[in-house]
Amino acid sequence: MEMLRQYQAGALPPDLRHQVERHLLSCELCSDMVEGMAIARPARVRLAVRETHGRLKHLLAQKKRKRKVFQWPIWQTAAVLLVLAFAIAEVIYHHYFAQPSGHFTQNTQPAANSSQLTGVVTDAAGQKLEGATVQVEESSSRVTTGPGGQFTLDLPAEGATLVITSPGFQPKKITVTPGNKSVNIILDKKE
Repeated sequence: MEMLRQYQAGALPPDLRHQVERHLLSCELCSDMVEGMAIARPARVRLAVRETHGRLKHLLAQKKRKRKVFQWPIWQTAAVLLVLAFAIAEVIYHHYFAQPSGHFTQNTQPAANSSQLTGVVTDAAGQKLEGATVQVEESSSRVTTGPGGQFTLDLPAEGATLVITSPGFQPKKITVTPGNKSVNIILDKKE
């Protein structure tokens, strides 16, 4: 465009002017532009070019702003946050507040300075009690009896007092020494 302006004003050297004239003979678009430049006033052309440039810039800026960003509706965001809050609360509850289930023994490996005690819990009639709790007194070491009323528990090396409880039966305390390897415990029914 600038070269065509210089051609129109007669400011090009003769060899370059000759090349532009040869191009104008073969290019209809450029020859139309030179003809339009001859008719129009230069100040008016510059103003029109500036306005067109401004409009193009404005249109490109609008297209950039219209990019769609993925947005969830507010209710979906609230639902995700609610589920996340419940999951965190569940983890905290089970980690800090829930009592361990009776189906699993807590101590699977005996400590280095302890002994293992096995036993069976029955009622006065000889029925084996499943689900009875056997706990070392003043300790968190406890187990629940499995099928057939059997249990295995780790005892401290110095021996311990066991507290045995089961729903519908009176609690019972027995003292065991490190020499005890097996015990049979009979619970009396509540009256």
